[in-house]
Amino acid sequence: MQTAKHWLIAATLASVAVFSTTAVLAADLTKEQATEMALKAHPGQVIKTYEETHKGQKVWEVQVKGDDGKKWEVYYTMDGKLMEEKSK
Repeated sequence: MQTAKHWLIAATLASVAVFSTTAVLAADLTKEQATEMALKAHPGQVIKTYEETHKGQKVWEVQVKGDDGKKWEVYYTMDGKLMEEKSK
């Protein structure tokens, strides 16, 4: 009987761990995270950050006035991948 209880507890904990990991992986990139990532790549001052559709995909666009004197547009997909960056 005790083996059955231990098995049930282990199975429950395993399913909770899998569910929790899946929930974290499925979370969208936040505006704050996108801004942080852009500033790490291009130190400077953020002009604005907003959600838009770029090349048919929902993204965060972060515009940065870089310390290098360039104006940067950095695009991150909602799963946190860099889609494109360009300077003006």
